[in-house]
Amino acid sequence: MNMPYRNAWVYCLAMIAMTILAFWPGYFSRLGTAKIAWHIHAVTATAWMLLLAAQSWSIDRGERARHRSLGLAIFILVPLFMVGAAGVEHSMAIATASGQDRFYKLWGAALGFVDLIGSAAFLLFAAMALKERRNVARHAAWLLATPLLLIPPALARVYNAHLPGLIINGPQDFPLFRWSVHLGGLTGVVIGLWLWSRHRRDGQPWLIVAAIIVLQSLTFETVGFSTIWNSAFTAFAGVSPSIHAAGAAVVAAVALWWAWRAVPLRPSTEAASPA
Repeated sequence: MNMPYRNAWVYCLAMIAMTILAFWPGYFSRLGTAKIAWHIHAVTATAWMLLLAAQSWSIDRGERARHRSLGLAIFILVPLFMVGAAGVEHSMAIATASGQDRFYKLWGAALGFVDLIGSAAFLLFAAMALKERRNVARHAAWLLATPLLLIPPALARVYNAHLPGLIINGPQDFPLFRWSVHLGGLTGVVIGLWLWSRHRRDGQPWLIVAAIIVLQSLTFETVGFSTIWNSAFTAFAGVSPSIHAAGAAVVAAVALWWAWRAVPLRPSTEAASPA
C-alpha cells in the first residue's frame, strides 16, 4: 500500500523542537517554579507527539504490528492530555481572577476560551482517528492534524520573541500579543489549506482544523472578551481542580470508547487470517 504522509515523524519531532523554543522563556527556563498542571500538560503533550512520531516511523517501515500496538496508547495518553489541559485552564482562570498578573488580566479570559476550543478539537480529532482507523489516509490526517492545533499558540510566542514589531520586552508591550495570536493562527490556516490541497480526496481533516483555527481567532476577539464568558471563567477558578480533571478524563474516555465501538468488529474468519 502507498502510505500517505511518509516521514511525518520528522514533522512531529520538529514540532517538539519548535514548542521548546516557543515556551522556553515562560516554562522550560523555569521548570523549578512552574505549576504541577503545566508539568502534566508538557509531559502529556510531548508524549503524544512522540507517539505520533513513533507510529509514523513504524508504519513507514512496514511494521504494522508495532504500529497497532503503539496505537493502543491513545486510550491512556488522550485522557491524560485532557487532564493536563484542564489543569492549565484552571491555573489560567486563577491567574485571571486574581488580577495580579498583568498579562492574564489583559488576555487570560480570551486565551482561556481559545484553549477550550483547542482541547475540544484535540479530543474530536483523536476520536475521529479511532473511528476512521480503517481508512488509512483519513486516519493519518486526523492524527497529524492534532499537532497543527499547536502551531498558533507556539508561533505566537516565537513571533513575540523574535519578529520585529511584535517583540515583547515588558508589560508595556503586552498589547502586541493580540497580533501574534492572529498571525500564528493565519500561519496554521495556511499550512492546513496547503495540506488539504495536496490530499483532497481524504484531506477533510485539514479543512476542519483550518476552520477551527479561524474560529479560535474570531472568538478570541468576541466571546473571549464578553462579560458572560469573563464571569464564567473567573468563577471557574473557584472549582476544585480535581473535579475538573476528573470530568475531563471521563469525557475523553467516553469519546474514545464511542469511537472504538463505532467500527464494527471484523468477521472472525478475517480476524484469524495471517494478513
